[in-house]
Amino acid sequence: MSLEQLESSILSLALEERKQFARWFEEHRHDLVEDEGDELTAEQQAEILRRREQALAHPELLEPWDGTIDRVRQRLHELRRQKTASR
Repeated sequence: MSLEQLESSILSLALEERKQFARWFEEHRHDLVEDEGDELTAEQQAEILRRREQALAHPELLEPWDGTIDRVRQRLHELRRQKTASR
């Protein structure tokens, strides 16, 4: 099966089935793909799981990725202006 076929199959699943698959994949990711140096600490894993659960429980809190780089740049420029003004 090609990556495109796999992607198409996953996207054709019902939303709840996709959520179930995503949870399964995350739980078995290390069994499927072994990347050296890709290990997270227990604390990092716990934080990721906490954030995932929060996102699933409250999707209204999520922000779209589109425009994120522009928002970060704008915030950095604001911080630089404040730093320059305080000198």
